[in-house]
Amino acid sequence: MRSLQRMMEETIDYAGLFPPAELDMRPALEHYAKHRTCEHRWMLGRFVVPVKRLSEFDRFTEDLFAKQGSAARDDAWRITALVSPLQEEALDLDLETIEAFNAAYNRKGGTSAVIDAIESKAASGAIIAECLERIPEGFEAWVEIPWDTDPRGAIAALSGYDAGAKVRTGGTAAAAHPTPAQLALFIDSAAAANVPLKATAGLHHPARNRNDKVGCDQFGFLGVFLGACLRFHERLDRAGLEQILEERDPKAFKFDADGAAWNKARVTLREIDEARRQFIKSFGSCSFDEPVEDLRALGLMPVEGAAS
Repeated sequence: MRSLQRMMEETIDYAGLFPPAELDMRPALEHYAKHRTCEHRWMLGRFVVPVKRLSEFDRFTEDLFAKQGSAARDDAWRITALVSPLQEEALDLDLETIEAFNAAYNRKGGTSAVIDAIESKAASGAIIAECLERIPEGFEAWVEIPWDTDPRGAIAALSGYDAGAKVRTGGTAAAAHPTPAQLALFIDSAAAANVPLKATAGLHHPARNRNDKVGCDQFGFLGVFLGACLRFHERLDRAGLEQILEERDPKAFKFDADGAAWNKARVTLREIDEARRQFIKSFGSCSFDEPVEDLRALGLMPVEGAAS
């Protein structure tokens, strides 16, 4: 389905190192390498790794790629590195480690792996205003902002910077999950401030669902992404966002050759492209297979080679 492909292209940043999968480095890298060659590789984004584990990454990729060519090549491994919070002194050392990692690959005659995105944390807008410029230019920068206090000030502090807001949408405990109202406020605030948005954790299935292992309901990635697209184009207000985030029927999300819709709210292909380019970017997930399998079961996956 063309509209589904446009909305979900390069959305899943693979976080297999993190719970609940929590794989060792080698199997996580092998999974990512496999996903990069599968039929649905168009959904795959970056490999997510803590900066403190970059030495492991380097050691275990010796036989996975040749470390040659250009970072701009289509076959380059693009990496998101998780660094210390903006206000901590350790951030400087993390940034030096990243610089050394990229430089080392370049000294090998080019690179087929490059860290081009950085994720940090900040608890308030004051910290963002004071410390965000510590992250050098040239990286896609993301700042995780808490949702359990009013996020609007911190999100607004990102406005005008070349950086986006990251929201944690789940975790391994019920307390790690925002309510639909809290997540709707976060998405609405980012759209109002014209700040790019990404999510992480708990988004394994298309619609809101019950996870008995965690003991709570979890959000669906179609609800988050289509909801963000609709809010970006002002087809939903915050109340509407809360409702789409609560949607439990994956068949309620409609995709066709010209666009996508939920209830009476609709976006065109061009509007999906605009929202993806300017607002809703990606989500981190320790599973790539589960979202793919669910979309396939719904009959939404495009055929490989079909026009997009």
